Amino acid sequence: MTLSAAECQALEALAAQWLDLGAREDEVVRALTAGLPPEVHSAGALARRRLIDKMPPEREPEPEPEAGSAPGPRFRPPLRILECTTCRTPGRPEALPGGVCRDCRGLPSPYADCRRDPDEIRRRSDGIRRAMRAVMQATALPS
Repeated sequence: MTLSAAECQALEALAAQWLDLGAREDEVVRALTAGLPPEVHSAGALARRRLIDKMPPEREPEPEPEAGSAPGPRFRPPLRILECTTCRTPGRPEALPGGVCRDCRGLPSPYADCRRDPDEIRRRSDGIRRAMRAVMQATALPS
């Protein structure tokens, strides 16, 4: 959505009202840009309408922290997910030192000792399937 300098100047007072009411810049941007149609014919009019219609209520002042208490976080930090630069496997930043995952660094899996014998897995799976069939047959409605 492109606005001319004149449109920006005309909308400045409305945007200032938002900020005076305690809105953050990202909230103003989100109100203006969320759910835009593929083509905007009158960007200035659309922005003016959104700034008026979505005007936030006046915010309550933040309570003062009690003396001696540690102030709590005001917001939750964003969850960051990165990708391995070699194989593009997603992961947390702490799991990708230098941007490379454990497998690409040649390190063993932390779950290597948890591996089961494939035959044991098949036996357990077959036992679960048999038990499920027995339950289904026992609870089946008569036809």
